Amino acid sequence: MGRLYLSGRVFSERNKGWVSFESNPRFDRTKEDIYKRCVPCISHLYEQLKDGKREVDLGYAFDCWKVVVVVDNMDACVDLLSEYERLFLKDRWVKGRFGSGDSTKKTKVVVFNAEDESEKDRLIDELNICIKNTGLNGTVTSHKACAELYHELFGDWGEWKRRVMVKDPSTVPSMLEKIREILYWKSRKKE
Repeated sequence: MGRLYLSGRVFSERNKGWVSFESNPRFDRTKEDIYKRCVPCISHLYEQLKDGKREVDLGYAFDCWKVVVVVDNMDACVDLLSEYERLFLKDRWVKGRFGSGDSTKKTKVVVFNAEDESEKDRLIDELNICIKNTGLNGTVTSHKACAELYHELFGDWGEWKRRVMVKDPSTVPSMLEKIREILYWKSRKKE
Protein backbone atom coordinates (compact mmCIF):
# COMPACT_ATOMS: atom_id res chain seq x y z
CA MET A 1 0.00 0.00 0.00
CA GLY A 2 1.17 3.53 -0.78
CA ARG A 3 1.54 6.26 1.79
CA LEU A 4 0.94 9.99 1.93
CA TYR A 5 3.61 12.16 3.49
CA LEU A 6 3.00 15.60 4.98
CA SER A 7 5.45 18.43 4.58
CA GLY A 8 5.89 18.78 8.31
CA ARG A 9 5.52 22.53 8.10
CA VAL A 10 2.67 24.92 7.65
CA PHE A 11 3.04 27.62 5.03
CA SER A 12 1.68 30.69 6.73
CA GLU A 13 2.65 33.69 4.61
CA ARG A 14 -0.02 36.41 4.83
CA ASN A 15 -2.26 34.43 7.20
CA LYS A 16 -2.49 31.43 4.91
CA GLY A 17 -2.20 28.02 6.52
CA TRP A 18 -1.26 25.20 4.16
CA VAL A 19 0.29 21.77 4.62
CA SER A 20 1.63 20.01 1.53
CA PHE A 21 1.26 16.28 0.91
CA GLU A 22 2.74 13.89 -1.60
CA SER A 23 3.10 10.14 -2.04
CA ASN A 24 6.89 10.59 -2.10
CA PRO A 25 8.60 11.34 1.25
CA ARG A 26 11.15 13.67 -0.40
CA PHE A 27 8.43 15.61 -2.26
CA ASP A 28 10.39 15.08 -5.47
CA ARG A 29 7.38 15.53 -7.75
CA THR A 30 6.29 18.73 -6.03
CA LYS A 31 9.76 20.24 -6.41
CA GLU A 32 10.09 19.00 -9.98
CA ASP A 33 6.70 20.40 -10.99
CA ILE A 34 7.49 23.80 -9.50
CA TYR A 35 10.68 24.17 -11.53
CA LYS A 36 9.80 22.19 -14.66
CA ARG A 37 6.11 23.10 -15.08
CA CYS A 38 4.88 25.99 -12.94
CA VAL A 39 7.76 28.45 -13.19
CA PRO A 40 8.25 27.94 -16.96
CA CYS A 41 4.48 28.19 -17.54
CA ILE A 42 4.05 31.40 -15.55
CA SER A 43 7.26 32.82 -17.08
CA HIS A 44 5.90 32.04 -20.55
CA LEU A 45 2.71 33.97 -19.76
CA TYR A 46 4.76 36.85 -18.38
CA GLU A 47 6.89 37.09 -21.53
CA GLN A 48 3.84 37.02 -23.80
CA LEU A 49 2.11 39.78 -21.81
CA LYS A 50 5.30 41.83 -21.60
CA ASP A 51 5.62 41.58 -25.39
CA GLY A 52 2.11 43.04 -25.73
CA LYS A 53 0.40 39.92 -27.09
CA ARG A 54 -3.39 40.01 -26.88
CA GLU A 55 -3.79 36.32 -27.76
CA VAL A 56 -1.85 34.14 -25.35
CA ASP A 57 -0.76 30.49 -25.51
CA LEU A 58 -1.67 28.99 -22.12
CA GLY A 59 0.85 26.16 -22.38
CA TYR A 60 0.76 23.81 -19.36
CA ALA A 61 -1.93 25.96 -17.68
CA PHE A 62 -4.50 24.65 -20.13
CA ASP A 63 -3.97 21.02 -19.07
CA CYS A 64 -3.38 21.43 -15.32
CA TRP A 65 -6.24 20.92 -12.89
CA LYS A 66 -6.99 21.27 -9.21
CA VAL A 67 -9.53 19.00 -7.57
CA VAL A 68 -10.80 20.72 -4.43
CA VAL A 69 -12.68 19.19 -1.50
CA VAL A 70 -14.27 21.65 0.94
CA VAL A 71 -14.68 20.19 4.43
CA ASP A 72 -15.53 21.49 7.92
CA ASN A 73 -12.07 21.65 9.54
CA MET A 74 -8.45 20.46 9.53
CA ASP A 75 -9.36 17.15 11.21
CA ALA A 76 -11.74 16.44 8.32
CA CYS A 77 -8.89 17.14 5.87
CA VAL A 78 -6.75 14.52 7.61
CA ASP A 79 -9.65 12.04 7.75
CA LEU A 80 -10.26 12.46 4.01
CA LEU A 81 -6.57 11.98 3.18
CA SER A 82 -6.40 8.91 5.43
CA GLU A 83 -9.36 7.34 3.64
CA TYR A 84 -7.89 8.21 0.24
CA GLU A 85 -4.59 6.64 1.25
CA ARG A 86 -6.36 3.49 2.47
CA LEU A 87 -8.57 3.01 -0.58
CA PHE A 88 -6.78 4.39 -3.59
CA LEU A 89 -3.15 5.26 -3.14
CA LYS A 90 -1.62 1.81 -3.69
CA ASP A 91 1.41 2.48 -5.96
CA ARG A 92 0.10 5.71 -7.41
CA TRP A 93 1.59 9.19 -7.21
CA VAL A 94 -0.45 12.12 -5.86
CA LYS A 95 0.37 15.56 -4.52
CA GLY A 96 -1.44 18.55 -3.16
CA ARG A 97 -2.05 20.60 -0.03
CA PHE A 98 -4.67 21.15 2.63
CA GLY A 99 -5.69 23.98 4.89
CA SER A 100 -6.92 27.41 3.95
CA GLY A 101 -5.81 30.48 2.07
CA ASP A 102 -8.00 32.63 4.29
CA SER A 103 -7.59 32.46 8.06
CA THR A 104 -11.08 33.92 8.60
CA LYS A 105 -12.86 30.98 6.93
CA LYS A 106 -14.08 28.17 9.15
CA THR A 107 -14.04 25.58 6.36
CA LYS A 108 -10.82 24.05 5.06
CA VAL A 109 -9.93 22.50 1.72
CA VAL A 110 -7.96 19.58 0.39
CA VAL A 111 -6.46 20.34 -3.02
CA PHE A 112 -5.18 17.58 -5.30
CA ASN A 113 -3.15 18.55 -8.38
CA ALA A 114 -3.96 16.72 -11.62
CA GLU A 115 -1.90 16.89 -14.80
CA ASP A 116 -4.69 16.11 -17.23
CA GLU A 117 -8.45 15.79 -17.50
CA SER A 118 -8.56 12.01 -17.05
CA GLU A 119 -6.61 12.23 -13.78
CA LYS A 120 -8.96 15.03 -12.67
CA ASP A 121 -12.03 12.89 -13.40
CA ARG A 122 -10.56 9.87 -11.59
CA LEU A 123 -9.74 12.00 -8.52
CA ILE A 124 -13.27 13.43 -8.42
CA ASP A 125 -14.78 9.94 -8.44
CA GLU A 126 -12.37 8.63 -5.80
CA LEU A 127 -12.78 11.63 -3.49
CA ASN A 128 -16.57 11.40 -3.65
CA ILE A 129 -16.25 7.77 -2.51
CA CYS A 130 -13.99 8.89 0.35
CA ILE A 131 -16.52 11.51 1.47
CA LYS A 132 -19.31 8.95 1.41
CA ASN A 133 -17.27 6.32 3.30
CA THR A 134 -16.17 8.72 6.03
CA GLY A 135 -19.51 10.49 6.41
CA LEU A 136 -17.76 13.84 6.10
CA ASN A 137 -19.68 16.95 5.19
CA GLY A 138 -17.78 17.80 1.99
CA THR A 139 -18.12 18.85 -1.61
CA VAL A 140 -15.80 18.08 -4.51
CA THR A 141 -15.19 20.57 -7.33
CA SER A 142 -12.49 21.17 -9.90
CA HIS A 143 -11.03 23.99 -11.94
CA LYS A 144 -8.04 24.78 -14.10
CA ALA A 145 -4.98 25.00 -11.88
CA CYS A 146 -4.20 28.67 -12.51
CA ALA A 147 -7.82 29.84 -12.58
CA GLU A 148 -7.37 32.15 -9.57
CA LEU A 149 -4.32 33.83 -11.07
CA TYR A 150 -5.53 33.97 -14.68
CA HIS A 151 -9.22 34.83 -14.12
CA GLU A 152 -8.59 38.58 -14.23
CA LEU A 153 -7.00 38.26 -17.68
CA PHE A 154 -9.05 35.56 -19.36
CA GLY A 155 -12.35 35.32 -17.50
CA ASP A 156 -14.15 32.08 -16.69
CA TRP A 157 -11.76 29.12 -16.99
CA GLY A 158 -14.57 27.03 -18.48
CA GLU A 159 -14.36 29.14 -21.62
CA TRP A 160 -10.59 29.01 -22.06
CA LYS A 161 -9.02 27.56 -25.19
CA ARG A 162 -5.35 26.64 -25.53
CA ARG A 163 -4.92 30.05 -27.16
CA VAL A 164 -7.03 32.65 -25.38
CA MET A 165 -7.59 36.37 -25.79
CA VAL A 166 -6.91 38.84 -22.99
CA LYS A 167 -10.40 40.06 -22.06
CA ASP A 168 -9.42 43.44 -20.64
CA PRO A 169 -5.99 44.82 -21.66
CA SER A 170 -6.12 47.30 -18.76
CA THR A 171 -5.52 44.36 -16.39
CA VAL A 172 -2.16 43.47 -17.96
CA PRO A 173 0.05 45.86 -15.91
CA SER A 174 -1.33 44.60 -12.59
CA MET A 175 -1.01 40.99 -13.78
CA LEU A 176 2.62 41.57 -14.78
CA GLU A 177 3.26 42.85 -11.26
CA LYS A 178 1.49 39.83 -9.68
CA ILE A 179 3.55 37.44 -11.80
CA ARG A 180 6.78 39.27 -10.88
CA GLU A 181 5.85 38.88 -7.21
CA ILE A 182 5.15 35.16 -7.66
CA LEU A 183 8.38 34.50 -9.56
CA TYR A 184 10.63 36.64 -7.40
CA TRP A 185 9.04 36.58 -3.93
CA LYS A 186 12.12 35.06 -2.31
CA SER A 187 14.42 37.79 -3.60
CA ARG A 188 11.95 40.46 -2.42
CA LYS A 189 11.93 38.99 1.08
CA LYS A 190 15.71 39.55 1.40
CA GLU A 191 15.47 43.26 0.61
